[in-house]
Amino acid sequence: MTARVDRTDGPAEASGEVALGAAGSGRAAIAGGALAISASPVAGRPDAVDVVASYRPRGRAASVTLGVRVTLAAWSRDDYLVLPGAVYAGNRFESRHVAYPPLLSEPADIGPNVPVIVSDIPRLNLHPGPSALERAAGDLAVPAAGVFAPAAGRGLVLLFDPATPLGPTGIGVGESDDRKTATMTVTAPFPADGPTGARGGGPHGRGRGALVRDGETATVRVRVQLCDCADVPALLAKLFAVRKDLTGAAPRAHELPFSAAFAAHEERLNRRWLEAPGVYAAGSRDSAYATWQTGWASTAAAALPLLAAGSAQSRERARRQTAFLVAEAQTPSGFFHAISDGKTWFEDGFAAPLPSRPTTTPLYRHAQRWHLTRRSADTLVVMMKALSVLERHPDPRMGPRLATDLGEAARRSADAFVRLWERYHQLGQFADVESGDLLVGGSTAAGAAPAGLALASAAFKHPRYLKVARAAAEQLYDRYVRAGITCGGPGDALQCPDSESAAGLLESFVTLYELTRERVWIDRARAAAHLLASWVIAHEPKGARDLAAAGDRHPPRATGGVISDAQNGRSTPGYLLWSGDALLRLYRATGDVALLELLRDTVHNLPRVLAAAAKPEPDGATAAPHAPTSPTPGRTERTDTAPWLDAPGEVVPAGGALDTMALLAYTEVPGLYAQIDSGLVFPFDHVEARVKERLAGKLVVALTNPTGADATVRVLAETAADAAEPLRPGAVVDAPTVSVPAGASVDVALPLTRVARG
Repeated sequence: MTARVDRTDGPAEASGEVALGAAGSGRAAIAGGALAISASPVAGRPDAVDVVASYRPRGRAASVTLGVRVTLAAWSRDDYLVLPGAVYAGNRFESRHVAYPPLLSEPADIGPNVPVIVSDIPRLNLHPGPSALERAAGDLAVPAAGVFAPAAGRGLVLLFDPATPLGPTGIGVGESDDRKTATMTVTAPFPADGPTGARGGGPHGRGRGALVRDGETATVRVRVQLCDCADVPALLAKLFAVRKDLTGAAPRAHELPFSAAFAAHEERLNRRWLEAPGVYAAGSRDSAYATWQTGWASTAAAALPLLAAGSAQSRERARRQTAFLVAEAQTPSGFFHAISDGKTWFEDGFAAPLPSRPTTTPLYRHAQRWHLTRRSADTLVVMMKALSVLERHPDPRMGPRLATDLGEAARRSADAFVRLWERYHQLGQFADVESGDLLVGGSTAAGAAPAGLALASAAFKHPRYLKVARAAAEQLYDRYVRAGITCGGPGDALQCPDSESAAGLLESFVTLYELTRERVWIDRARAAAHLLASWVIAHEPKGARDLAAAGDRHPPRATGGVISDAQNGRSTPGYLLWSGDALLRLYRATGDVALLELLRDTVHNLPRVLAAAAKPEPDGATAAPHAPTSPTPGRTERTDTAPWLDAPGEVVPAGGALDTMALLAYTEVPGLYAQIDSGLVFPFDHVEARVKERLAGKLVVALTNPTGADATVRVLAETAADAAEPLRPGAVVDAPTVSVPAGASVDVALPLTRVARG
């Protein structure tokens, strides 16, 4: 390890390095000042050391760039590199430079057995030649890097401060031409307008430095942790455990209870109701993408919470939308059409006009029947869950017809995935929407399909569905999750690494455990959860904290945002499009409270995004492409969730996606979770919870609502023995509730028997 400084005094430039010696320090007079590096143990972390580089100029002020460089002398191209939320397996894949929205077009790139192909994202070179990349700390979900060396069975996690007094930090990774050594350099200040994707030359290009005066000392800190690792999931588990060690846990701001937020989202969605054809619009309706989508960024899943907990009007509309889905959207193959402007169906070849490209000339003539398998996988899960809701809440006016039609459509969809698997032994990324033939293979796009198949097997007593669900899920785990990558879920990012299909896989693994009780799925679900967590923003960027301190009523709240994929780089306020309740269900099987904390980071901050989205037209225009956007004034971190709403994407409309994620979260995640015998109380809602008394078989909990809105809090209370059993469908939405007035406290006896005003 070395400290490196670059100094500029007017036209004069100087630079130098000093190595960390065996005694744990190093110091030299370099570049007109004193450059030093030191290492010290970390209390409570015997496998970690803090390494600090410092520079003190002499004589005059200087423009300084300072960094810590780690040289890996036994590097191999087989080593795994992760920069959370941006780089997975070094992004060392085949790449194509394609304008947005990208799609494969070369015949050699199309077929069932093509390799992973990504767009022109920062990556290590798959081929001979220079190999390097750079990313700003603000581009990452966690300011960290992880390396797994399979030959040594060792892992390294490098944490760094996202910002220093010198300015924001960034990290560069470079390889030697023979791929036998590599360097990682953490630098400050990292230029906001500097390169973020170097693919040749050194990864540590000199940017504009920060002014350091004579007598001042500039510092940069990194934390280095080494561990024994059997595989990539072990490295990601380590990263999950330490991801907040430097930045600390972000404070929870109580602003709007779940019940009030649900009502606001329900009202927003009802403003976008389209009487013909009888659906909730996905966005502002200025394109087919913002009118109706099936799966992926659709409002189809919003029917689930509305059927279970919506108003009478919302329930009726949700039933009509479900009827539209099964009657109009399904093709003879069993897969579903992708998007519609209300008159014409379009598929995933981007043939539908976009606001920025209103021409009707198809971008990709060869892809007019391409179907993103993720769409039908998501839809199958939604249909099976909707069947369960209809069974619990039958509609006497429609009789059994809707449930019958929905069941038949679900069977046809499950059959389509079974045929796809049995013919190709994979679920692929794109299929022919009419014939069901596989067009582009690979990827984890259909990561949710095993969950849908398993649910269909249980509902229809069809063991063949479960057999395929098991086989497909096992392959997706072995080929992708064990390799530390999920990819291909977003249909506008080729096969770039993504979080969206990781969330689908987590749903599948947890569902398979609940239906089979085979413990192997718990291990696989934990691996998927740790991989998914690497996409979840774990801290508040400095810019967000500064805006809050300056009195911004709605400063960006980045913690819990989920970066979508390595190409688009934007964070969505939640899991697109899941509630995240699989993390709660996984906690119940493992007792790992960190999973609850991960879930709370996301669902607790959803109301803040609703506040930021409160505009005369909440859907927003869709003029900006779904790609890295320009920040709003004063908001410089890409991990800020506000730009996601300020500049919604053409292909993924923000308004409907936000509403769907939020409504799902408020009905599938309890406001308060408690285990009575262990004394655990864990609030997700905007309330504080405190155990006042523990008696045999009972807890008395004080609930306090510090917000300005009355709260109706769903309380899921159980014993540890209850938690060992799968959560029954509807357990959260049907859980008893407690009313807590704004600014008041209520004492609650659990299991819920009475409510006493405090």
